[in-house]
Amino acid sequence: MKAKADRVSRPVTVLLFLAAIVLLTGVLVLTALCGRTLRMALDGHRAQGQETAVSSFSLREQMGMEQTAARVRGWQSMIGSETVTVSGDRGRLSAQLAAPLGEEDGAPWALVLHGGLGTDHTQVLDVACALSLQGYRVLMPDLAAHGKSEGSTSSLGIREAEDVLAWVDWIMLEDMDTRIVCFGQDEGAAALLLAAAGGLPESVRAVAADSAYVSVQARAHDLLAEIDAGWMGNLLLEPAYRLVNGVSIRTGNVAERIAGADVPLLLIHGTGDTQVLAWQSEALAEAPGENAQLLLVEGAEHGMARYLEPDTYYDALLSFFAEALAR
Repeated sequence: MKAKADRVSRPVTVLLFLAAIVLLTGVLVLTALCGRTLRMALDGHRAQGQETAVSSFSLREQMGMEQTAARVRGWQSMIGSETVTVSGDRGRLSAQLAAPLGEEDGAPWALVLHGGLGTDHTQVLDVACALSLQGYRVLMPDLAAHGKSEGSTSSLGIREAEDVLAWVDWIMLEDMDTRIVCFGQDEGAAALLLAAAGGLPESVRAVAADSAYVSVQARAHDLLAEIDAGWMGNLLLEPAYRLVNGVSIRTGNVAERIAGADVPLLLIHGTGDTQVLAWQSEALAEAPGENAQLLLVEGAEHGMARYLEPDTYYDALLSFFAEALAR
C-alpha cells in the first residue's frame, strides 16, 4: 500500500512543482511588464514642457505667467548663469547656477527644484528670479531623468532626496560658511521633504514645498491611472517600483516621515489643485506640529499659486526664508 501511495504522490508532487514554476514565472513576467509600464508613467522626459496645458489655467493665472515671463527675461539679461554638474547614483546631474543681484560675498544660497514629469529647471525660473533679486545665489538642478540630467526614470522623490543631499554637499564645498534655503514644487517638494525627514546639514535653514503630496505610492497610482495601466499595474506597483528604482515605494510616505523633521517648513498649496489636492499639504503641515507653516491660496491650480496671488505668495516665501536665516 505504501509503494502504491508513493507512486500516486510522485506525479502530484511533480505537477505541484511545475505549477509553482509556471506561477512564479508568470508573476516575474507580469512584474517585468508592470515595471515597463511604470517606466512609461515615470519617464521624466515624457511630454517635455507639457505638464499641464496653459489653456487649463484661469485668465488671472495666465496673465500672471505672462507678467512673470517678462520679469524673468529682464532678470536673465542682467544676471549671468552657468552650468554645473555632480555625479549621482543614477548618472550625472545638471544644474544652472545664477548669481545674486548685488554683492556676492556672504550671499546665502537657494536650492530651487522644479516639479513633475515633463518639466525641468526652467519651470521655476520665476522663483529663482525672485530669490536672486533678493540677494540669493540660486542653484536650479534638473532632477534625474529630467532636462539635461541623466537617468531613465523618475522615482517621484525617494531617490531624488539623495540627489538633494548631493547638491547640498556641492554647495557646502563651494562655500564652507554657507546658509542655504530650499524650495521645491511637486516632485521637487517631495524630494526636499524626504531629505529633510532623513536629516539635512545645519547649513540648511528652511524648506518650502509647493503642491507637495503625502505619499509617493498614492502619486504613482494617480500617474498609472493617467496612462490606463489597469488593475494589474496597481496590484504589482510595489515589486515593479522596486525593480525600476531599487527601493521600496513604501519608504516614500512623506506625511509619516516628515513628522521628525527639525528644519522649519513652509507648505504652500492652491485650493483649486485637481492634480494633488490641497488637503495633502494640510496633512503635511500638521505632521511636524509647530515646526511647519501652511499657506493656502484660494482657487489656485497645481503650482499656480504664485501666478494667481504673487504678492501674497512671495511675501510669505521671502519672509519665511529671511526669518529662518536670521535665527
